[in-house]
Amino acid sequence: MLDQRFAWNNKVDFPRHGDKPTGMKATIVHKADAAFPFLHDTMVVPLLGKIFMAWYNCSEAEIVGRTVIRGCWSDDGGEHWSIPEIIAEDVTEEGLHYVPVTFHEFEGKAYAYITIMKSHDRPLGYECRVYETGLWNVVKKYEDPLLFNTLIQELPNGMIAAAGRIASRTGELPLIPSVMLAEKQEPATWRIQRLPGPWLTGDYSLPYPETALLIQDGLLTAIVRGEEKAEAYFSQNQGIDWEGPYDTGLPVAGSKMYGGMLSNGIKYFIFNQRTDTNDRSRLVMIIQPKDKKCFTRLYVLQEGYNKKLDAGPYWHYPCACEYKNILFISCTSSSEEKNVRHGILFRIPIENL
Repeated sequence: MLDQRFAWNNKVDFPRHGDKPTGMKATIVHKADAAFPFLHDTMVVPLLGKIFMAWYNCSEAEIVGRTVIRGCWSDDGGEHWSIPEIIAEDVTEEGLHYVPVTFHEFEGKAYAYITIMKSHDRPLGYECRVYETGLWNVVKKYEDPLLFNTLIQELPNGMIAAAGRIASRTGELPLIPSVMLAEKQEPATWRIQRLPGPWLTGDYSLPYPETALLIQDGLLTAIVRGEEKAEAYFSQNQGIDWEGPYDTGLPVAGSKMYGGMLSNGIKYFIFNQRTDTNDRSRLVMIIQPKDKKCFTRLYVLQEGYNKKLDAGPYWHYPCACEYKNILFISCTSSSEEKNVRHGILFRIPIENL
């Protein structure tokens, strides 16, 4: 068996140039409007035999003004989408913000885990909601000041896992990268595994330690965002113990990353490749075939302004999932107008990768 840790090595020469994937389709699932110009933190996931894409909207700016989590359904593989429905919002006078969200399906029901904030990046806790008769109803509240960054995945031992970051105390900044583990049941009881690092002794060295999670052959790989670098952690016992950090050597810009495994054995990893202007204008994906020791090919998902979509030039904060032999990738598209953002979806036949 190949040592899957080898691919995340700063001595490995990662591919840095490439073309768009053959057959890729790009769509604006939700466009900014006057009521909610700001959109961010998309998630795309198979739920209840359909594809569901969600995001959070704000009426003024990032987590400023009225904040809602909304989503659309597609029952034809992403060709057409329902009108947005509200998953969560603050209907009290407390001025809370629900953001971000992740999803899981269990025994034929769809569940959402949603962080509750009092202001930008100040989590108070989170809650679990279940989708019933067109509504997302609260079933459990949690006190951990936690943000989920990934979809929920199943581990080889039958448990479930996700990655994100947590604050040391309620209402503080979430500066500790973490992996969450739970028995496969809903609502889940999450065990939070803080990744090793200086933050465990109060040195919060990374301002936005968003964390990606890949599961392959019993090895869990967590990739943590730094500013202009990404660090890797590994667990060989289902996420209980972790080793790292290791410098991946990836030419990343400061933005959330995402990765996973396809049914054909290909490993993929999506990130903003560093540019001369150090912005988020170049969104790329690297892949590692199952019989290779390292990443062998780079695809450019989007770069700069897209005239056909009338979107960009920035593409960032991806999420991805596979459904019916298609890789679905969602992301935020933004322009120089920082408060105007759209929800974008890319669809790639996995046979073309």
